[in-house]
Amino acid sequence: MNSVALVRCETYELGALETALRKTIDLIGGINRFVTPGARVLLKPNLLCARSPGKCVTTHPAVVHVVAKMVLDAGGKPFIGDSPAIEPFKWVAAKSGMDKVARDLGIELIELTSPIFVFSTPGATFRKLAIASEALKADVVINLPKLKTHCQMMFTLGVKNLFGTVVAQRKAEWHCMAGVDRDTFASLLLDIYLTVKPAVTILDGIWGMEGHGPSNGRPKKINLVAAATDAVALDISICNLLGGPLRLFPIFRKARSRKIGETDIRRIIFKGDVPQSFAIDVFQIPALDSLAVLPGAFHWFAKNYLVSKPFHEEKFCADCGECEKICPAGAITIKNKKSTFDYNKCIRCYCCQEICPHDAIRFKKGLLVRLLSRFNR
Repeated sequence: MNSVALVRCETYELGALETALRKTIDLIGGINRFVTPGARVLLKPNLLCARSPGKCVTTHPAVVHVVAKMVLDAGGKPFIGDSPAIEPFKWVAAKSGMDKVARDLGIELIELTSPIFVFSTPGATFRKLAIASEALKADVVINLPKLKTHCQMMFTLGVKNLFGTVVAQRKAEWHCMAGVDRDTFASLLLDIYLTVKPAVTILDGIWGMEGHGPSNGRPKKINLVAAATDAVALDISICNLLGGPLRLFPIFRKARSRKIGETDIRRIIFKGDVPQSFAIDVFQIPALDSLAVLPGAFHWFAKNYLVSKPFHEEKFCADCGECEKICPAGAITIKNKKSTFDYNKCIRCYCCQEICPHDAIRFKKGLLVRLLSRFNR
């Protein structure tokens, strides 16, 4: 059976946070279980885009600070690294507070920029992956996700956070190849997880995000830090804790079918605080739909009539052009400060919504989602 440590923490104040995080790690064996003297340790936060910590889009810098200090105390050599989807790394590092963490502790802060091709583990969906060499050459990877909802994948937690080890320009390629179907994309994420092999995943859930995540949702106080060596068990535990239907969580479905990690919530041992102590009366989880609802011959019908479509909310648009840049299918054109979508090209990967800094990309619900919503499914 796999263990997931859950510890209550209500603040990012360094003293209280360090106490909570050390307790969390001690519950699963202590930092010396994962870090040996001299080991080069990648700290992989969620640095999706250039937002301040209060927006709850990125891993809080205080969490990274404390974990880096723990690694230093164990004799390791920590460095912070990620590959944001589109915005310049320096902007993201400055806005998220990561550059200050690196300066204060005298550690490296690097952009993951050098992909190398590696063969996946036996049984993988994708035989060959291009992963940042900086991640693969680290002696230890400590995964530091933010607890957030995700309009395509329901949640972005431990497994999804490792998509950041795919170098920026290649993210769009993968979205185009695998992002059409949620289960296929979940399988890709699991392939990456098995390739990068994080030693431990430590979740920042003191403040999380609900609703229109991963970049335009609402901050939500959850008062939780969590850790596990099995990121699948951690993700499933958090989904269940927040009331997410596991049958609709793509990571759960694919991990269960591929027998990756612990997917039976009854077999997960919770250490520290009990899951019920983090119960939230209302936590808004985004409604998901899928392209794979009809046989291939009817794919065009499902795509155009059953599933949700992105559309441009002009009154919120700042004409930054980020949606056009990120679109892996080349389905967005900006003209006269207005974005238009070619729905025949659009693969419904929702990268445009994910990256838009002004929440100007919304969804027109497809017939399938409207029907499921009516029946509370």
